[in-house]
Amino acid sequence: MRNIEDVVRDIDSFFPVNDEWEALDELVEEACDFNDIRVVKSLLFVLERNPEHDGYGTFWSIVHALENIGNYEKELVKSVLNKPHEMSLLMLNRLLNSNVDLIAGKPIIKIFREVSDNSKFTKGHRETAKNYLSRHAM
Repeated sequence: MRNIEDVVRDIDSFFPVNDEWEALDELVEEACDFNDIRVVKSLLFVLERNPEHDGYGTFWSIVHALENIGNYEKELVKSVLNKPHEMSLLMLNRLLNSNVDLIAGKPIIKIFREVSDNSKFTKGHRETAKNYLSRHAM
């Protein structure tokens, strides 16, 4: 078994060759074996680096890995407000659906509002945030 630093480095440097994402899926699985908070930023950064790609299912592995590792929420907020991805917005919505309303004292609804109102984000991401906002806003 490799050490966590090597796995994190490989995730950080991952770039799909010929649009092949299987190697990332293997790295995510390897990261899960550690169940260590040190992989959280790297996994979220994959989404930030690929804001318009769906990873052909691999990004679902990232969602499940983060949820299994836990304690990823603060980094998720930073990632969403830096460069949202459909999957990072989905994770916020899943938190709301599980009765988590605040992350580090910040309402998730407010995070969706910030994304939906920010013209630096893509129209698609703003619309996704608006959609989640409309589902949960009072």
